[in-house]
Amino acid sequence: MLSRIEFKNKYFFGTVAVVSAMILFSIGFFVGKKNDTRGGGNNNEQSKEIRQSGYNFINPLLECEMGGDSPILRSSELEIKKTIQDEVIEKNPDVNISLYYRDLKNGPWFGINEQAGYSPASLLKVPLLIAYYKYAEQDPEIFEKIVLFDKPSPGFFQQVRPKEHIEAGKSYAISQLIESMIKYSDNEATNLLFQNMDPQNLSLVFNDLGINMPDIYDSNNSMSVKDYASFFRILYNASYLNRSMSEKALNLFSTIEYKNGLVAGTPEDILVSHKFGERESFSEDKQVVRQLHDCGIVYHPYRPYLICIMTKGKDFENLSKIVSNISNIVFEQVDRR
Repeated sequence: MLSRIEFKNKYFFGTVAVVSAMILFSIGFFVGKKNDTRGGGNNNEQSKEIRQSGYNFINPLLECEMGGDSPILRSSELEIKKTIQDEVIEKNPDVNISLYYRDLKNGPWFGINEQAGYSPASLLKVPLLIAYYKYAEQDPEIFEKIVLFDKPSPGFFQQVRPKEHIEAGKSYAISQLIESMIKYSDNEATNLLFQNMDPQNLSLVFNDLGINMPDIYDSNNSMSVKDYASFFRILYNASYLNRSMSEKALNLFSTIEYKNGLVAGTPEDILVSHKFGERESFSEDKQVVRQLHDCGIVYHPYRPYLICIMTKGKDFENLSKIVSNISNIVFEQVDRR
């Protein structure tokens, strides 16, 4: 039998041991939890996101909790940048090249000359579509509005000529014009859509995203890859248009006929929702300056990502190869990861 004093001492020290163990366990748990949010171990994520499934082209963002840096993602960024620098930029010293990349699974991004300005050209068709779809959320009958195409507009240059285009003297529904504008990059359809859109509806899209709206009729207008990428981000996250309209938009972008650029740099079975743009102008010394851009979402089965590439040089064919080469470099690195 233990005396009352011995029993009390044993009970006291036993209690201290249990409490100490619990404190040590709690410290270890919270330290481990903190390390997890930084992307350590097998998590490899910068943030914790809750998204709604059930869609083909969008991934609605419901909640996001930002975490720390991921060593694996950081390593991939350095590898991609080094490969692009060695295999593309150094081999094309006379070409301006900008890249914006964002992992759509957990949000980390990086860029190369991502703040440089380029003429968006046909890329402005994306915010125009968004403006129409935003308006249609309140008035879906806008898609059925009929517009007469009476005569072609002078001076439209298109290096990549549309496979199909609207014809003078015929009438088209707004929905048909939008499809022709996106799928075939038809500038005549685009011009009609601009003419039938209240400019305030278009400027609202830019204002809501905090982006300065370029003058659509100014050949010297400019945007950066980082700013432009915002349009595809809000579609993928369904954070500006509703989910039905966001899904509809990215579905349409996946039907684009242009198969060079981003698409050429990915396997044939990989879905890409994108928009390309081109512009030809003259420098102050009368030299021809050509620009070619391609931006969109590559639906890698495990790591979908947003990629935007803008280029400026002298030869369209070379610019197209540069865009597809960079697209391939990024895809292969993402696929290995």
